[in-house]
Amino acid sequence: MKHLLLYLLLLLGLTACLDDDDLPAVAETDLTLDFRAEYGGEGLAIQREAYGYPTGDTLKLLLFQYYVSDLELLPAGGAAPVRLAEIDLLRWNSASDSATLTRSYRVPAGEYVGLRFGLGVKPELNAQDPSTFAADYVLNEAEFWGPTTRYVFAKIEANADLEGDGRFDTGLSYHMGSDALYTTVEFARDLRIGPGQTEQLTVVADVLRALSGNGETFAIDNPDQQAVHGGNQAVAQDIWNRLAAQFTLEVR
Repeated sequence: MKHLLLYLLLLLGLTACLDDDDLPAVAETDLTLDFRAEYGGEGLAIQREAYGYPTGDTLKLLLFQYYVSDLELLPAGGAAPVRLAEIDLLRWNSASDSATLTRSYRVPAGEYVGLRFGLGVKPELNAQDPSTFAADYVLNEAEFWGPTTRYVFAKIEANADLEGDGRFDTGLSYHMGSDALYTTVEFARDLRIGPGQTEQLTVVADVLRALSGNGETFAIDNPDQQAVHGGNQAVAQDIWNRLAAQFTLEVR
């Protein structure tokens, strides 16, 4: 019994002497995450292609963008989430833009059970003014409505040909954002991330499904539904619900 007691005391003493520098390091690795914009399952050719719409009309997309907050990997075993980014803005607004935007992160290697993010600007950041941040930060004056309405969480802009005459002369502009709209998007997928990662992760957003999905077709020919800029919140909520629900995660 005395020998056992001495052994335990010695073990406790050695453990107490260990500091953080003596603990085994968690291996880190590079993670590449793509964000892809599509229209009807095809890569979005912003400002280049004319797209058919379920009503028989035709669209040319001019701008598609959305914020993500607290982009996180969810470790297996219930450990604390691994944050990849507190806030990021995904934007397609130029004819030269690729349909796929790539982000790179440094993360602990290991087993994960999912990926999640908040669609929009989380309330803690939405409450802060652009002057709080650097001029080139993603939360800037260009995406800020004002002290009451705060930041624009997502934008869809297009010109539509509603008469079939080849003229895209009806503007569509949907700027959406409010704490009430903020939505958590989560993908439950088993992911193994380590050195030499071969799995390619792609978050896909389809603009057509945001406007016409879940068995619903948004009436772009209704003049009362052709613009959202802070007001017209019923229209904003209608589009937002489909936008938040249509995200998919591809793993290949």
